[in-house]
Amino acid sequence: MDSLITPKAAEAITLTHLPELGSEECSLEHAHGRILVGELRADRPLPPYDRVMMDGICFRAADVGSEPCLTLAGVHAAGAPPPEPLPTGHCWEVMTGACLPPDCDTVVPYEHTKRVAHQVTFSLDQSLPGRFIHESGSDHASGDVLVPAERRIDSRIAAVAATVGATALKVMKRPRVTVFTTGDEVVAPSVAPAPHQVRQSNAASLRAALSRLGAEIIHNQHLPDDPDATATAVRTRFDSDLLLFCGGISRGKYDFVRPVIESLLGPPAFHGVAQRPGKPLAFWNGPPPIFALPGNPMSVQVTFHRYVVPYLQALQRQDLDVRLSALASTMKFEPPFAFFVPVCLHQQEATLLAEPAPLANSGDFASAIASDGFIEFPASKEHFPSGTLLAFRPWL
Repeated sequence: MDSLITPKAAEAITLTHLPELGSEECSLEHAHGRILVGELRADRPLPPYDRVMMDGICFRAADVGSEPCLTLAGVHAAGAPPPEPLPTGHCWEVMTGACLPPDCDTVVPYEHTKRVAHQVTFSLDQSLPGRFIHESGSDHASGDVLVPAERRIDSRIAAVAATVGATALKVMKRPRVTVFTTGDEVVAPSVAPAPHQVRQSNAASLRAALSRLGAEIIHNQHLPDDPDATATAVRTRFDSDLLLFCGGISRGKYDFVRPVIESLLGPPAFHGVAQRPGKPLAFWNGPPPIFALPGNPMSVQVTFHRYVVPYLQALQRQDLDVRLSALASTMKFEPPFAFFVPVCLHQQEATLLAEPAPLANSGDFASAIASDGFIEFPASKEHFPSGTLLAFRPWL
């Protein structure tokens, strides 16, 4: 490892050179979770016509005298084209969502009417022109921007896209990620491990988190502690937008990730961060960019969420979900390291409280199941009184 740098400096280095992902066309049916490249604009006024907002009757207010009684001309349903103009002294029975018939300016809901045969009466105080009418273009004019560019498509944006007829969307290409895990002591989850072995958990964890971030995992491979096998695997995956390594990046005799990548890309932008867990973290600018995470499960989780998540969010022009939370109890740490501590969140009136969740060590991710994420204790101070506001990062 090199001289240790701060987490803030490490993050800044990773975000300095972000490659362009490019764009592609995607059908609306398959666009959920993708990043919209262009804007979505109204293709016509919204609503596109004067829309009836209540089931009831509609008429011209000028036709109503001191004794409000009108003759039904018929029924006008939603989806029907505009009917013929009303004869004087008549009204239409209308349904919610129907276009307002020509010359009509007043809607009275059923509950304020009485009907005998074809005659309808109602109280004058309910016959207010313009009430229960959603005027054409009152929400948005044709050409208005409804959704700005670089938004992740969710259920709301999908509804807007369908409304304006955008069935083929220009979206950002998904980041193409290769995941390499390492270690001769690690076996597949489907294998019964020997007493000296452990099951692979990092790959499953990263696949789940990468999927949540909208990334496409183009390759996932477990590598033995062998430099030649590692070099061969890396060379074949330089078409990735990002390479992730788990393990093999510390000072051990069988930690070959740094020398192998160094032989291909030169020295890392950094190797070693003043943080716990996750001190051996390394990063290469590439191409392709490479994060080499420590191998212990908790170290993988913390360094992935602290550095890879911001990187992928920035790569896709998305904001990072970092919130401030208040310490529920006093904490003390010894510099010069920053500490990442899993916490459980509790809402106390308007304050979000963070209660540390105890872990045995950096391999004890099972105990972190009860936590909601982690907070970062900077190395700039030792004593953190209860109520101190710190950045909280949720688990994916």
